[in-house]
Amino acid sequence: MWIEELPNGKYKYSERYIDPYTEKSRKVSITLNSKSNQAKKQANIELQEKIDKKIEEKNQIKITLGELLNAWWNQHKVSIRQSSKVNYEKLLKYIRKNINTEAVVRNTDTKFYQDFLNGLTQSYEYKKKFRSVLKMALDYAVDMEMIKINPISRTKVPKPALTKETYEKIEDKYLEEEEINKLLNVYYSTFQSVHHGRLAEFMYLTGLRAGEAISLTIDDYDPDSKTIKVIGTLDYSDGYKNAKKEMPKTLASYREIDLSNRAIEIIDELILENKLKFKGKTSYLFVGKTGKPIQINAFNNSLKAMNDKLGKDAIKKKMSSHIFRHSHISLLAELNIPVKAIMERVGHSDMETTMKIYTHVTKKTKASIVEKLNAKGK
Repeated sequence: MWIEELPNGKYKYSERYIDPYTEKSRKVSITLNSKSNQAKKQANIELQEKIDKKIEEKNQIKITLGELLNAWWNQHKVSIRQSSKVNYEKLLKYIRKNINTEAVVRNTDTKFYQDFLNGLTQSYEYKKKFRSVLKMALDYAVDMEMIKINPISRTKVPKPALTKETYEKIEDKYLEEEEINKLLNVYYSTFQSVHHGRLAEFMYLTGLRAGEAISLTIDDYDPDSKTIKVIGTLDYSDGYKNAKKEMPKTLASYREIDLSNRAIEIIDELILENKLKFKGKTSYLFVGKTGKPIQINAFNNSLKAMNDKLGKDAIKKKMSSHIFRHSHISLLAELNIPVKAIMERVGHSDMETTMKIYTHVTKKTKASIVEKLNAKGK
């Protein structure tokens, strides 16, 4: 470091460093009012900070947020399923439209991303998805040494206030055996909905997701071992007519399910019926009138219609295909099946819902034991 006295009586402190871009010598300077020892110490600190910043700027590549999103997406999309690509592209389209994509990534901070999240009007779950996409892109920037830390890591997705209307009891996530029987009775007494009834009952007996069940083919069924292999779901991203089977989302989703006698009976009925109707033109098990796999939307609509048919006995729960999967978890919990075995059977990589249902049902079972003991005066 060297000092020059300026005509105005102030002092210019300078230091040289090697420019990391050109590897040539460069100079940084600051001006102070004094050349005292204290001023020299201050100058030394400030000059070093300037040099560090210059070097850091080289390590942190100048890339805009829009360019980063493109770079991350080009790398990420090759490792995911087609249906997932479609969902990601929708999220990216919205992000690009509603955030400043010209912002230089190394200049963005936590507040920049928190302001974006605070401005979202979508549901809490959707907001989490937007944050997840941005976090993955910025993690990629950290990995590529474009930035040192991920500025979105300390952001929070605003949670909606919990009200009586939005609070969903755990009992509303699954059906009791009596409710299942009521629904199936309506399905099987309505000729045009029998195929949907079989799908509903099969999901209840196996815990399969709707997408997993409708993607099942004859080849997935092994009558000798009385099992069925769950090796994918249907991808509708190119339209219903062009739906094709794709690999499951997680390793936990890939599994082999042991079948009960009634589940086997359903499969045998479907194989025979499809053979007579479609003369070998379809290998799928759960199909509609055209031989194409049942559409999940059509199934959910039929589920609501069957429930409406119950009239005053209609089930007052949110009805969708997923309720049968949750009902299967409840059924296994009532049978005292260990939670680990349940997890393996239903393929839950996220155990939160399973544990909530399992804990609730086992508590009910324990309470029932006490009630029975009390009734006997024990």
